Amino acid sequence: MASVFDSIYARIAPEISIDLGTANTPVFVRGHGIRFVEPSVVAIDADSGDVLTVGEGARQMMGKAPRTISVVRPLRNGVISNYKYTEALVRALLDRAMRGRSLIPPRVIVGVPGSATEIERKAVREAAIGAGAGRVYFVQQAIAAAVGGGLPILEPRGSMIVDIGGGTTEIAVLSLGGLVVARSLKLGGNRLDETIVSYLRATRGLHIGERTAEQLKIALAYYGRPLGRAPEKVVGQDLRALRPGTVQVREEEIGSAVAEPLGEIVDAVRAVIEVTPPELVRDIADGGFMLAGGGAAIAGLADTLGLVLTMRVRVADDPMLCVARGAAQILEDPRLFNALYPTPQSRIGRWWRSIRFGMSESSSYSSH
Repeated sequence: MASVFDSIYARIAPEISIDLGTANTPVFVRGHGIRFVEPSVVAIDADSGDVLTVGEGARQMMGKAPRTISVVRPLRNGVISNYKYTEALVRALLDRAMRGRSLIPPRVIVGVPGSATEIERKAVREAAIGAGAGRVYFVQQAIAAAVGGGLPILEPRGSMIVDIGGGTTEIAVLSLGGLVVARSLKLGGNRLDETIVSYLRATRGLHIGERTAEQLKIALAYYGRPLGRAPEKVVGQDLRALRPGTVQVREEEIGSAVAEPLGEIVDAVRAVIEVTPPELVRDIADGGFMLAGGGAAIAGLADTLGLVLTMRVRVADDPMLCVARGAAQILEDPRLFNALYPTPQSRIGRWWRSIRFGMSESSSYSSH
């Protein structure tokens, strides 16, 4: 009876997928596509601790808010650093996605890093249910990114995904609907921003904010060879003269700043390939692997990875949205969903299966 109810519920319930990221959280609603992408930022009253706003409204306050307002990222390096504000973020995003309470509680699937703990998942589940979700499922971001990128994860062949997000980099080899080898690095786009801030502080005596560093990363970062882009004018605090300062930042400077963390990602990808079973390595060598996540857009990264590892590397379409779209596809496709979330068989079901298939199964066992 429960399985019949679940089947009917799955057909008629609204479906929402959330890529709970350290930097940004895309939200996908069935029938609407990607409804919005909000920064994973929460603004709170410093005195009372009450949540003032979340998402883009909170991001606009970063570096500009008075002492009475604190602007925080409730997730750091893929880990929930503050459960209360993560719940507030998830609740607000779900309320916005549903645009009010639905008559039928939605099915919600959340993409989380491979390193997420059960306690962290419980906090997100309670927030989603508190916002009106009927069923809450979790999927590792590497699996969802692979599905969103169009990789055939159910086939008996190796597929490889490297998802470079804001707080983590998820590297995984998949086959037959499961993870064969996986690694989660607490290193992503935010680390690149931090290295840019540190580099300019050390070499130019200029202190810049997180948002300025992100803009420089998008405009000038590369891995491999520079593209010859024009310098960017940057305004910050001149630490030597103790006054506002303006400098021209060259592409080569940003490339030097991000080279070390990007090199760590390349080393981690190589390490995963080294421990992958030979048959799957052959599949990956034949078909290459895919880059997803916001970090996949860094100039030259895919080409340099391909040269270093001597295999084809391609960037997914809309790489930052792969996890949200893949998670939505898992909910929508019964074959994918049943492979990733097998339903425990009831006692009556096992009894009926033994009557119906018992003879053929016995003969197949004896043949071995």
